[in-house]
Amino acid sequence: MRDSRGFLWIGTLGGLARFDGRNFIEYPIPEDFAHSRYNIRALAIEDENTILLLNAANKLLRLRNGKYELHPANEHLANITPRDLAVDHTGAVWIGTDSPSIMRWSEAGGAGAMEIFDTEAGVTRRNSTFCFVSDENNRTWVAGGDFFGWYEDGELHRYEKQSPRSVMITKARAGGLWVASRDNLARFDTTRGTWNVVLSGKDWPMARAGLQHFYEGKDGVLWLATRRDGVLRLIDGHLKPLALRYDRVHAINEDINNDIWLGIYAAGLVHLKPNRHVILNSDAGLPMDVSTSVSIDETGALWCANQAGGLVRVENGEITVIKAPTRNMPFVINVCADQRGTIWVGTASGLYSTPVKADDGQRVLRHVNPALRGIQTLFCDSKGNLWLSWASSKFAVIKNGVVNEFTAEDGFPGSRVASIAERKTPKGREIWMALENGRLFQVREDAPDGEKKFIAQSLPHGALDAQLHTLFVDSENNLWLGTTSGLVLWREDTPRLFTQDDGLPDNIINQVIADGYGRLWVSSRRGIFHVSIKQLLAAADAPGSPVNATLFGRDDNLEGISGMVGIQPMAWKHRDGNLWFVTYRGVVGFDAVRPPETPKPLPVYIDGIHIDGARVPVPGKGSIHIGPGVGQLELHFAALDFSNPGRVRVRRMLEGFDIDWNDATGELHCAYPNLQPGRYVFRVEAINGDGGASRAETSLVIIVAAAWWQTVWFRAILAFACVALVSWIALKVSNRLLKQRLRRLEHEHALERERTRIARDLHDELGGRVTKIGYIADSLLREDEPTPVKELAQNLVTQSHYLVEDLHGVVWTVNPQNDSWQQLAAYIVRYAQRHLAGTPILCTADGAHTIPDLPITPEARHNILSIAKEVLNNILKHSQAARATITMSVENERFRLVIADDGRGFDPNAPENNEGNGLYNMRTRMAEIGGRVDITSNPGNGSTITIDSPLKCRPPQYGGGANPQPKNPDATQSRHC
Repeated sequence: MRDSRGFLWIGTLGGLARFDGRNFIEYPIPEDFAHSRYNIRALAIEDENTILLLNAANKLLRLRNGKYELHPANEHLANITPRDLAVDHTGAVWIGTDSPSIMRWSEAGGAGAMEIFDTEAGVTRRNSTFCFVSDENNRTWVAGGDFFGWYEDGELHRYEKQSPRSVMITKARAGGLWVASRDNLARFDTTRGTWNVVLSGKDWPMARAGLQHFYEGKDGVLWLATRRDGVLRLIDGHLKPLALRYDRVHAINEDINNDIWLGIYAAGLVHLKPNRHVILNSDAGLPMDVSTSVSIDETGALWCANQAGGLVRVENGEITVIKAPTRNMPFVINVCADQRGTIWVGTASGLYSTPVKADDGQRVLRHVNPALRGIQTLFCDSKGNLWLSWASSKFAVIKNGVVNEFTAEDGFPGSRVASIAERKTPKGREIWMALENGRLFQVREDAPDGEKKFIAQSLPHGALDAQLHTLFVDSENNLWLGTTSGLVLWREDTPRLFTQDDGLPDNIINQVIADGYGRLWVSSRRGIFHVSIKQLLAAADAPGSPVNATLFGRDDNLEGISGMVGIQPMAWKHRDGNLWFVTYRGVVGFDAVRPPETPKPLPVYIDGIHIDGARVPVPGKGSIHIGPGVGQLELHFAALDFSNPGRVRVRRMLEGFDIDWNDATGELHCAYPNLQPGRYVFRVEAINGDGGASRAETSLVIIVAAAWWQTVWFRAILAFACVALVSWIALKVSNRLLKQRLRRLEHEHALERERTRIARDLHDELGGRVTKIGYIADSLLREDEPTPVKELAQNLVTQSHYLVEDLHGVVWTVNPQNDSWQQLAAYIVRYAQRHLAGTPILCTADGAHTIPDLPITPEARHNILSIAKEVLNNILKHSQAARATITMSVENERFRLVIADDGRGFDPNAPENNEGNGLYNMRTRMAEIGGRVDITSNPGNGSTITIDSPLKCRPPQYGGGANPQPKNPDATQSRHC
């Protein structure tokens, strides 16, 4: 029985099951309803979500949303054996019993009521079944035993114009009823009341065969299941038997793909669909099962190289083995029909031929050339020439009966030829040859002597190491190569390799041919498939474009069929469009029907929801709401395809949970644990793999409610509490840090006050005493004292002046009021001018006014000032310069001091200039504050010392110790430091 969505329901001896074309899903009957008797007698569809069934326990059950319940009519079935079941257009339930009687249950008006029709209504006996059919006029017809009539206004009316015996009825597609009785088969027009006998007498054997069930398919064929004659079909007014191994057919129905299904007693289901292929082997009448080559002549006759069975000709179902010229039949390897009426035959013992047409009807093989033994390839070109290869290394063309063999001098490599093809060009034609070892050549048969006749052609990178099996040129002049690495579209500049990654079922391609509808048919290791040439060309131009291939397999009764390789020709197109392939199961012929322009989308459903193991109804539309705290959500789904379920691809995705689509082909359900609160959309998509791009999708909105701890208000309160806690902790930490900073500032202020006091004491006390010493020495100098005393006094005056100057420098350095870069710059200028005053050296300074009034650390101020003094002192002592220049600037937050002179200069790298500590001290001082010193000087060209320091000095870390020093100042600063 088929429901409104397209599922097939099967009642068996063991219970109820649902079938979607691929999977059976059982619906076990609870023991309370079955009483250990699980046989299903009858099924009916009550509505879209409800199945009615009669079981062997004489119970009428409802299956609704996956749950069984007793039907209200059961209270009227006590001591009655129900057998037949139906639901009419009003929703009323009809039951046929063993009594015999007919019962009708209706819930019209709210309360259920049962009507019983028995002998008083004319129901006197039953045959195999009672039948109930609603016609196009919404009238219910009833038939069974010798009763035939209709129900109207609460009464059952007998049809008095005819008195059929053992009558059964079924709905006719063109309107009205089919009425089958013991005596005849008739068409009854329920609108006009006309009765038309279709079969009777000898043409209607039901009195003997015994009709059990009949059904009219969408194509108008009437199917009849009998007790003794198996299954019969009414086609063009005649009954034709169906070859079937099973006789006991109990039910016939049709799926959504218009294929017929038979329910067989104790044998399951039989699927019947139009046969699109035929296999020629020993079962069909050929001497041997396997043929190695196939060809078709100009008359449409099929020729098979049947190996030890010889050369076989097939025409209009008649099979003829061509006679051999001797008593021993040659071992036939391949066969090829040319355009001149000759059939060429390659054998192990040489080349043979036979005419397409024979005047006397008797054809005999003629031995053409015994020297051509072990022929592998035969190819007849458009000019009537025969190309062939033999002995695994020979290659030739026969023109006008002359064998022209190609040798190494012509450029032929002497390898086994796999395939030969002809390609049209604007100038005429090209002959192409593929070697089995993977090399492809264009053959220039008319090339002048001395020129190569074999031009090697390139293959795509992925096929460089592949073996070549076949060549084929389609109607658009595209050249296709079958290889062990995939299908190659040859192009001079950009050959393209197609593999399983592009959508092909297999990478090992044996034979290729095209039909008349733009499809390539390919014989591969996994079987035979076809694919759109248009899709292949699009994918060649735009990698990533979809390629949908249709593989013939189990659904076509061709599972495990594998194409052969190594011989040519092994595939051929008939003039009627049929395609023929050589396989290990025989020669297979396909009816290459036109593909549908718009593939029919497949029905796809979400038909089951389980929450923590409990089944819940699937909403028809809208969404499903799930409470908080759900552990696992299980979703059941199905995609319906009864003709070719193996070609259907299914994928699923839960938006809000899954990142991308998941392949669900073959799955029945999926589970999602511990979903967080929110809105989800479960999507299921079915893709028809029958060479098209048909897609169908269904979806379900799932809303998971939040528990109180998952609500927005709770999260808001929690977030506020967290913020408050963090703020409190931050406040505590901030207060602690502030107190530490205040203590540090108090300490720094105390240090500054101490430094100020020290500077004041040095200036007031030590400075005064040094000044007094100078005054006393100066007084001695003016006295009339001996010369030695005057010299000592003069020296004392000089040293006191130096001491005062140094003291001023120390006082300036210690004073915290001078802790700025601007003060440092001004002091360096003043110091330089005082230090060089009264000397032959002219000192100029520039840029001091540009230095910002930013704070400077005492360490940086002391080190930079010490280096400046050292440099000025060196200029005075050693440079013999006439001019010294001081330049200051700030760039990129770095202080730059340049002191240059025009003296005699020196070599900074000379060993004598590195023996002292002067240069080393300079580098060390700058390294301590993160700066650098660059010294540029050459003998005779003066010298330039550049001091570079960051305005924010951060002494670098050199490691532990009480007095850290740079490990290698030269490496730390630069080559110049």
